[in-house]
Amino acid sequence: MSVLVAFASRYGATRQIAQQIGAVLSVAGHDVRVRPTTAVGDLRDHEAVVLGSSIYRGHWMEQATTFAQEHQAELAQRPVWLFSSGLLGPEQPATDLDRFAALLGARDRQLFAGALEVRRLDLVDRALRLSPTRRHALRPGDYRDWVDIDHWAHQIAAQLSSSAHA
Repeated sequence: MSVLVAFASRYGATRQIAQQIGAVLSVAGHDVRVRPTTAVGDLRDHEAVVLGSSIYRGHWMEQATTFAQEHQAELAQRPVWLFSSGLLGPEQPATDLDRFAALLGARDRQLFAGALEVRRLDLVDRALRLSPTRRHALRPGDYRDWVDIDHWAHQIAAQLSSSAHA
């Protein structure tokens, strides 16, 4: 099955998650393209879509929300899975993940922990990280659980395989 894994990532951690999901789906025998949302023209060559975005200040990146809104009709006509990644606090607020899952009729959605390399942050994000309300929540490090990411990608691969045989 032809699968697009589209993503919006500011510093690369979400891109790496998308690439890993794409690799798992490819090994499972699917024809996979992993692309930034801004590099996708239309969806006609893709039978299924996995869409992910980094979370900043509780929301998906603008590129991901624009992609979901502009391709809403096309996405609603094919199997879709959604994921978000970001630094998660003890009580993560509701994000765009839930809103777009309902809007697009997503088969599943997943929230993954992200990674933070302070040296890669732009000036605005460095300043926000130092604010008293964010200082403890935005700790540097890689919190991604690759076993969990692989497990979710294998679940998608199994669903794609079963729907291809149906």
